Amino acid sequence: MDDGSRDDLADTLRAYGDRVRCVVHAGNLGAAAARNTGIAEADGDYIAFLDSDDVWLPGKLTAQIAFMRSGHYAAACTAYFFARPNKPEIVSPRYPTGSLGVSDLVWGCFVSPGSTLICERDVLLEIGPFDVTLKRLEDWDLLLRFARARELGFLAMPFARIEASRHADARQTLRALQQLRVRYADVLSPTDRRHFNAATELECAAAYYRARRYPSALGALLKSLTLAPTGHVALKAILHNRLIWT
Repeated sequence: MDDGSRDDLADTLRAYGDRVRCVVHAGNLGAAAARNTGIAEADGDYIAFLDSDDVWLPGKLTAQIAFMRSGHYAAACTAYFFARPNKPEIVSPRYPTGSLGVSDLVWGCFVSPGSTLICERDVLLEIGPFDVTLKRLEDWDLLLRFARARELGFLAMPFARIEASRHADARQTLRALQQLRVRYADVLSPTDRRHFNAATELECAAAYYRARRYPSALGALLKSLTLAPTGHVALKAILHNRLIWT
């Protein structure tokens, strides 16, 4: 799926012949719209996602679909190698192989579905498209909607290599976080809602920090820690991934 990029992707893919079909947006419509177009154009039983700056590792599709079938999962994600140039790779996230539910996913979108998710196409159509009004965090929203109806499988074997990005638009992130807070305010249990608010405040702190709004970043961080003074899964995940920077 080419979302109006400047690369000549069609020419690059021409070497694969009829095995690969390149669908192109005339202009850049954003990740949610691009994924929705890809889903609409696909006609197989499964949809597998891969962002342009990441790679799958050999054996991913075979192993992941076998895991989904054996565990009766309609969708699953895998662990991945989290990579930066000239830095050691680490395996993330640290979930064990098994099921993830709403109580896990309210803490954040650490399974990187943009490059690890495989889902049965019919189920993906059933839960609805990616929300094109979300310019960030649309994958977190999709997983939360999915998890409210079904368990998400997780295979704790790294089958992708994910490149870290520091270039998220802080304003888009803050706007998306507010949209998600409103959307899930009345549908989560009290505990899940508190954890979700702690996670979104932590995301706000990161966005403010990137925008150099340091007092606001500190305030959001303190709110997050007040909401979850212990067992802060989101903070633990970020500290784990922080190892990649050292």
